[in-house]
Amino acid sequence: MFPSESPSSLLTGLNPEQLAAVTWPPQSALVLAGAGSGKTRVLTTRIAWLLQSGQASVHSIMAVTFTNKAAKEMQTRLGAMIPVNVRAMWLGTFHGLCHRFLRLHHRDANLPATFQILDSSDQLALIKRMLKQLNIAEEIIAPRSLQGFINAQKENGLRASALQAPDPQTQRMIECYAEYDRICQREGVVDFAELMLRSYEMLKSNEMLRVHYQNRFNHILVDEFQDTNKLQYAWLKLMAGSQAAVFAVGDD
Repeated sequence: MFPSESPSSLLTGLNPEQLAAVTWPPQSALVLAGAGSGKTRVLTTRIAWLLQSGQASVHSIMAVTFTNKAAKEMQTRLGAMIPVNVRAMWLGTFHGLCHRFLRLHHRDANLPATFQILDSSDQLALIKRMLKQLNIAEEIIAPRSLQGFINAQKENGLRASALQAPDPQTQRMIECYAEYDRICQREGVVDFAELMLRSYEMLKSNEMLRVHYQNRFNHILVDEFQDTNKLQYAWLKLMAGSQAAVFAVGDD
């Protein structure tokens, strides 16, 4: 327990519903509430309360948000609530946490230690360069629509090898997706969607790694749960295993 203040002083100013959520037993919960009802505050206070009451350590908590702004805000609020090294915590966006994971395990991920991340415009530039090399005119496959296609497949957790084409145009798109992945691998670069997909694939296929993280995180807290896509949800389930208490807050 931290000496600065008692756990109960963290709870002042919470309404009965917020108080019930913050002090929920160490088991999974889905907290639904309207916009502007203090959901992020509940999540942050829950983390502080778990730490303050000795139910968790900074190393056994993972907190996931959707924007860097929300992650920064949570870090600032937490730092103000309790004397704790917030930087040591796994607190960030899905992509930020997957980036951290891949840097730590770049060998297992088959990536160079210095792998680069492509932003949206870098990704588009790579796609244009590839289409030129393949002699595919932009009238046949528009770079932006191929970019959208690739990102959508990755967000569904699907590689090119798992896709089937209903028509010749889609077949071309799938072949371009496979070639795009080969170029990224060769050049040691990953796009945003790849951060998530590669992390998910590693957790799924590498039992030692999966068990390590499942044993490490006893509490996984998720903000804006209504925004999670299929792949993010699958990644969360692998991280949590059967033991972790998943505390998710979302819009009703």
